[in-house]
This record gives sequence, C-alpha cells and structure tokens, in this order.
Amino acid sequence: MKAILEFNLPEDNYEFANATNGSKMRSVLWELDQWMRAKLKFEELPDGQYDAIKQTRDQLRILLNDENIDIYE
Repeated sequence: MKAILEFNLPEDNYEFANATNGSKMRSVLWELDQWMRAKLKFEELPDGQYDAIKQTRDQLRILLNDENIDIYE
C-alpha cells in the first residue's frame, strides 16, 4: 500500500511542515515523557514539585490518548 501526500507550496507550507515533522514531534513528546518519568521515579522531589510533574505527565497522556497518538509505537 502506498500513500501520497500532495501540497501546494508555498501556500500549504504549514501543513507540509506538520506532515514532514511528525516523527520529530513524536520523538520530542517521548523524550519529555521519559524525562518526567525519571524525575518521578529516581529523584527526591519536594511534594509540590512531584505533584506538578505528575499532573503534567498525566495530562500529556490524556491529550495524546484523546488524539489517538501512541508515542511508544
């Protein structure tokens, strides 16, 4: 199976950038998730900081899930 995306440049430059940078964006989200995981798992953090990172990581996962984005696939 093939998929061909076609863009009218420069008019569709925004859409083109989104299509061609999607894997980079996914990688950045994965790195951010892993950074938060490491902070929560391996560092002794003050309660407020721990809670803020935990809440941020939970919200990131909710947003990704809502858009059916799996950063681990």
